[in-house]
Amino acid sequence: MSLLSRWRFERALAALEGAKLPPAALCALEAYRTADWPQADCPACKAPLLALDFELDGLRRDSHLLQAGWLPFTARAIALRGAVARDIRSDASLDRKAVTIHGIGEQRAALGENLEDVLADLVGALAGRVLVAHAAGIERSALARAAKAAWGIDLPIRTICTLKLEQRISPRLTHAEAYRLGPVRARYGLPDYAAHDALTDAIAAAELLQAQLSRLPTGTCLDEIED
Repeated sequence: MSLLSRWRFERALAALEGAKLPPAALCALEAYRTADWPQADCPACKAPLLALDFELDGLRRDSHLLQAGWLPFTARAIALRGAVARDIRSDASLDRKAVTIHGIGEQRAALGENLEDVLADLVGALAGRVLVAHAAGIERSALARAAKAAWGIDLPIRTICTLKLEQRISPRLTHAEAYRLGPVRARYGLPDYAAHDALTDAIAAAELLQAQLSRLPTGTCLDEIED
């Protein structure tokens, strides 16, 4: 994360003050705004992290969030007691190809929770933590869109992308699947999990980052691996 990106993050945090939101949302946002965020020179092995995965109705900019899975962790421990999986309500006609992949059809989507409720809990859990995901740009963009749609705010989000990190650790791999989550985990000897469940994929990303950090120098700091 560059100095410019960090300045923009801190400026965007300050801009959240005074937002007019319902109590649960405001509580989560205040926790996020006032959190003790890790500094650039924080050792990556000690940084507070949160693995996140969304299941979406495709990858369009207007795609619907259907499921969220997240859990807090560090390089040394994954706190499964803090793991959360939430279905998110959608009354839209869903993309058939996406449904085939993640298995969340229209009947199940209609029984999910309100986006605002899930968002408040997720933002509260993410306060003071760096978001970790494989292809993290998808989660960052989806979360930012959700916050804008539900609360009318521009939520600044710090991220570590395990896909980009793997491209640095193992560059110039040419196989078409080389940097997908499953094959990358296999190179580290991590178990093969069923894909396309939000919490399972979040756990998979957390374990992968732990393995990747074991390949990096001991003194690696956050600013060396953040996007």
